[in-house]
Amino acid sequence: MGATITGGTPSLEEAVVELARGDVLTCSATVIAPQAVLTAAHCVKSADLPDVVDGNGVHHTAVAKFAHPGFDATTLDHDLALIVVDPPLAIAPLPYATTLDAAVGEMFEVIGYGWTVAGDTSVPARRTGTSQLTAIDPLQLHSVAAPNQTCEGDSGGPAVFAGQIIGVASSGDPMCVQFAQHTRVDAHADFIAATLAATAAGGAQPGDRCWYAANCAGGTCTAALDDPRLSFCATSCDGGCASGLACIAGLCRHPAPSPGATGAACASAADCIDALCVAPSGGSTTTCTTHCFSDLPGFACPSGTTCSAAADGEEACFATPASDGCSSSRGDASWLLGLLGLRIRRRVVVHDPPAG
Repeated sequence: MGATITGGTPSLEEAVVELARGDVLTCSATVIAPQAVLTAAHCVKSADLPDVVDGNGVHHTAVAKFAHPGFDATTLDHDLALIVVDPPLAIAPLPYATTLDAAVGEMFEVIGYGWTVAGDTSVPARRTGTSQLTAIDPLQLHSVAAPNQTCEGDSGGPAVFAGQIIGVASSGDPMCVQFAQHTRVDAHADFIAATLAATAAGGAQPGDRCWYAANCAGGTCTAALDDPRLSFCATSCDGGCASGLACIAGLCRHPAPSPGATGAACASAADCIDALCVAPSGGSTTTCTTHCFSDLPGFACPSGTTCSAAADGEEACFATPASDGCSSSRGDASWLLGLLGLRIRRRVVVHDPPAG
């Protein structure tokens, strides 16, 4: 584990919180709404969700994560994400900038729970310091210590100027003494606002995706029939159901395939629960699916689908046409959980502290 901000001092900013798995610090984050914290996309690259830990050491349960769809793990472009918690956090949010007022040469505040020096082994603590803006790119802010800099564990923490978050700590040199980079918040303000609106209490309408009970403006947040990882706002069938929904067991619900589930139509990876939207090789119609491996025993596709070539050059599970020309129906979706581990991800090592 690590402690924070090179040479920094204790911070009283309660909106800056810690992301942790158990007692192990992974990143920093900032409360920007009662139900959401802002952090770096590389902080949520693993399949599981970290806890959000406040300054009193209380762990809050995360229910969803939203990495920017343009995040590039190699360049760290769009290295920004939101984590949704339930119940809401009783912490005053810190405003985020929608325009950038800071200029090159100006000082800004950095806050986080990371190392005070490279290789720090002390207990994590929220600390603050000052950095200087040296360059502004369309997606990133570049800085040097003045005299402080972000370090391991500070990823996801805020760069604050004039009382607003202008950047999210993304990367820096290994010794935390030469430079640091922050993802520009103003350049991603539309993504942040849309995510906050969709995940706010009462922000989801009947048939919309939901992540916790109070998220629905009406009805209940109910698990999808074909994939329990997906939930949607479902209302009583009394008075009929909205277009696209069907009355199933007394509730207006999405018939399979549910939006985002395997087999559903999609326009991008962000539309799919498994972040894969692809067409069969030679085809043009994209659907949500998962990669498969026809040459590896035990990694076959579920009943009703076939592992075949995909347009991305790999293999994926696509619906198998029935002999009468109709697609076979899909059965139990529990197979999806087993396929989660098949996706190969490159490990990004930027400001994440070592475990232990």
